[in-house]
Amino acid sequence: MALVRRLTTEQKRGIGHWAMELVIVIGGVLIALWLQQWGERRQAQRNLALAEEAIHDELRETLKSLIWRESIKQCHADRIKLLKSALVAPRIEWPGLEENALWLVPPKGMIGTESIISSVYWRPLDTFTDAAWRSALATGTLAPMDRKRFALLVNAYDQIQFLRDTRDRETAATERLAALTFPMRLTPEVRSDMLQGLYVLDRSRFTFALIGPSTVAGWMRELGWNDRAEFDRYLVDDAKEVKAVGLVWRPCVAKSRNPFIATQ
Repeated sequence: MALVRRLTTEQKRGIGHWAMELVIVIGGVLIALWLQQWGERRQAQRNLALAEEAIHDELRETLKSLIWRESIKQCHADRIKLLKSALVAPRIEWPGLEENALWLVPPKGMIGTESIISSVYWRPLDTFTDAAWRSALATGTLAPMDRKRFALLVNAYDQIQFLRDTRDRETAATERLAALTFPMRLTPEVRSDMLQGLYVLDRSRFTFALIGPSTVAGWMRELGWNDRAEFDRYLVDDAKEVKAVGLVWRPCVAKSRNPFIATQ
């Protein structure tokens, strides 16, 4: 206190001036740090929104594939039954297959299907992708996401991976059965090999029935994405495309349904 009393008025004024500048500097640093953190939080939220939009697009594509698979599931069941009855029959000479499994009149160009050999087994051009999900995980973009929401996406993509693995096994089985398109002799070895491939196809068919359109639509609803109107438009456009290319389906092809209506 004695030291303070010995300070002159000018000295006290100088100390007060420097103290004020110190407060201003510290306050400025704190404000700058707060603004930086605020900006980083806003950027993180923008990045999260973009990542979720990309993930939403991926789930839409998965749903489109599954809607198509649901429509043709009876055709797949019929074709598996046909092949099985032929493979277990006593005849040795196999005449081959010419008729297409899905249509009576073929399209003028490809339309949403792929095939190893057209008369054996057709299926959708599946797009069970996870590029957006993997990218978001790798960059840490999903860090600000609510934990419950994140858990829903983890479960969804685990099952999408299962669908992709099933599709790959289905592809290998279809390649194995492709020889049935042509006339051939059904030796015991050939029958055994073909029946193994047929078993894989049948198991794959049940997998796609288990994780079907209503399942994926349910995930999207839980995530707050109700795409009913969008899929109404998609199904109308798809029907127009089929008509435009002159394609006539077999009776086993069911009319595609909007799963957002079915799950209500």
